[in-house]
Amino acid sequence: MFKINRLSKLFVLFIAVLMIAGLPNRQASALYRKCRSDPIFKLSNGDVINVTLDISTQETDVRTVSYALYVPAGVTVTKVTYTAGGIGKKETYKVYQNSAPSSYTTDTVVTTQNTGSIAVVATTRLNGTFARSVSGFNGDHLIATVVKP
Repeated sequence: MFKINRLSKLFVLFIAVLMIAGLPNRQASALYRKCRSDPIFKLSNGDVINVTLDISTQETDVRTVSYALYVPAGVTVTKVTYTAGGIGKKETYKVYQNSAPSSYTTDTVVTTQNTGSIAVVATTRLNGTFARSVSGFNGDHLIATVVKP
């Protein structure tokens, strides 16, 4: 009977260790805080620019997101759809009609409450296919150019 009792205790200890190992570490889970934004800019020539941002902080830490769109002469933005809940209210854009034909450039700047380095990845897509990603930090100008063939 002593062997069964000892085996039972070892089994319970083994199960307890497995359960503790499976619990998330609070420090590690803080690294997974991210928010995302991806406005869609519909243009007068039928092209569509989508800028997807992956920001390594929570949404409440984002102060502003500004986009500068450089489009060919004569092209205007006809509609903007902000797809991110609370961040959409913090996003602004300006359009400059000075790009070469079929060339589109986005300049994205994210500012945050936190003045430390917050990683940001900006991916610009043209018509859902031509894409360019740029990485940087809050406060950086993340500039991406896509060209339609």
